[in-house]
Amino acid sequence: MTSPPPQHRRVPDLSASADENRDFLDEHSAPDQEAGQRPGYRAAALWALGLVAAVAAAVFAVWQVNEHLYAPEATAQSYWDSLAEGEGSQALGHFSALPDFAEEPQVDHLLLTGDPLTRSAELIESPDITETGDGAQLSFTSAEEEYTTELPLTHSGTTWGFFDNWEISPAGLTWFQVEVPGAPQGGIGQIEINGEPVNLDAETARLSAFVPTVAEISIESQWLTGAVSHVVTAAEDSDAPAELVTMELEASEDATQLLHEELTEYFEECDQQVLMPSGCPVGTSTSHQVDADTIDWTFPEPEAFELSFDAEGWQVSSEDLVAEVSFEARHFHTGEQLTETEDVPFSLDVQVGASGEDLVVSVAGSE
Repeated sequence: MTSPPPQHRRVPDLSASADENRDFLDEHSAPDQEAGQRPGYRAAALWALGLVAAVAAAVFAVWQVNEHLYAPEATAQSYWDSLAEGEGSQALGHFSALPDFAEEPQVDHLLLTGDPLTRSAELIESPDITETGDGAQLSFTSAEEEYTTELPLTHSGTTWGFFDNWEISPAGLTWFQVEVPGAPQGGIGQIEINGEPVNLDAETARLSAFVPTVAEISIESQWLTGAVSHVVTAAEDSDAPAELVTMELEASEDATQLLHEELTEYFEECDQQVLMPSGCPVGTSTSHQVDADTIDWTFPEPEAFELSFDAEGWQVSSEDLVAEVSFEARHFHTGEQLTETEDVPFSLDVQVGASGEDLVVSVAGSE
């Protein structure tokens, strides 16, 4: 078995020239120099990757901020938070512009601020905002009824060229009209909306309102009552006329009681022991000899009369009126003792009207 030839390592020849030895060193040191250059290349590559990652992170951050802070849903949420807190001025700050009617003096802005606005938010239950592409919807419940309304948004440019700006369009502020038929005839000059008084112009009031708004409209006078609730949502047609809310008035318990008291007094005055009571729309006659002490009249119960109110004013209604009279008599020819009972139809003219803060009831017989 032969041994491998010995390996000889070349060493610089000290007797050689300087140039020859320099070439020798360059030849044998080259691999070490390449090894020294590799960390530099790696650093450059890592730096480039870091730059790309930083740019991607910045783009992602811009997208996240735009998605969460500058999205339509974020603007809608901020707007709703202002309404829920009763901060009408903050809510108005989200608008790109206000509609023309906002400057009209006949429109009352009661519902845009303070307690009436706070009350509206209290009447809106389970609010839920969802984004709809370039807008937002608000779903909620009020008085066990479910509603969904658009929150009209408009894109108003960008901030720093990256972030979208969204604002509530003028359609987010609307108005509605309340009519109270017969209010002047009933002496009604004010109504209450969410607990605050609003003056009527004859029988009409006009009110501005945010989308959405819930308005409790009522009248609580001594003689008349009425109540209606109105939910304001975005109109499908922005050119459609304003919504009309009609509140019907009803006679109060005090008014009905006053009518019944006046009728009771009238019938008591007609309960005379004669066959033809003076000043009353009833009467009868007989050919027999009547015992006046036995004459007895019975009139309808006052509760048979119903008091109501409409655009024409106060109305009193009842079924056909019939009084009953009974008496003892002696037959004119035979002297036989008789007990007679007779139904006597009649009618009344009952007038009810306001005189200042008083209610006046007059009862008279009618032909």
